[in-house]
Amino acid sequence: MKDDDVRKTAQELNEMLQEIKEMGEELKKSEAEFDKFMEQMRQLDEKGTLEFPYRLPADYPPPREILPGHFPRTAKQCFFKGGWGYDAGDAVIVLKSDPETDPDEELDGVSLEYAFIDKRIREELIFSRPEGERFEQIDHQVICQELHEIDGVPHDFIKVEVTAYPEKIWDELKADWEAHNCYENDPEGRRKNLERKEAVKISYETEFWFDISDFY
Repeated sequence: MKDDDVRKTAQELNEMLQEIKEMGEELKKSEAEFDKFMEQMRQLDEKGTLEFPYRLPADYPPPREILPGHFPRTAKQCFFKGGWGYDAGDAVIVLKSDPETDPDEELDGVSLEYAFIDKRIREELIFSRPEGERFEQIDHQVICQELHEIDGVPHDFIKVEVTAYPEKIWDELKADWEAHNCYENDPEGRRKNLERKEAVKISYETEFWFDISDFY
């Protein structure tokens, strides 16, 4: 075999080895993605819902059906139709007026959006959970808000960060705090109480999609 032929064969072998190496790397990447997916599947509860980020079960009643009962003081202000707003296809439809709920009232759409955010979070962390698995001291902060047009329909996208504490542990910490007079003369006890409080706090980001065509 001529030297040129040897060099050509060696080059082709090197190129083939490089292709095999790249294929192996792609395979490892795919396997890692599959492992991640399977881990998520293993975390599914009996209702088929991922525990994080505390999303409501797929079979949970729609907002229009359940919110008035859970929030009786604002039942006549639940001008909502549609879904729970986890994505654009599940968007909450916000109505500036709702004859079926209150024929004499017209409300500010943006205020309704923010009222809904608070209500859904409380559905996720309180009403949808059995006693002993609920949360207290629930708070949220808006991270960003954007206007999107989807198939000609204006949508408000709002991302928020939620923080809360497990009800049972919070009650224990509160009782401990009060029993020791807020650890007024015990800096070490105060530090330990606050550290445990921070350790049990949950924090997650979640999204809300609103169809705002009725008032935009």
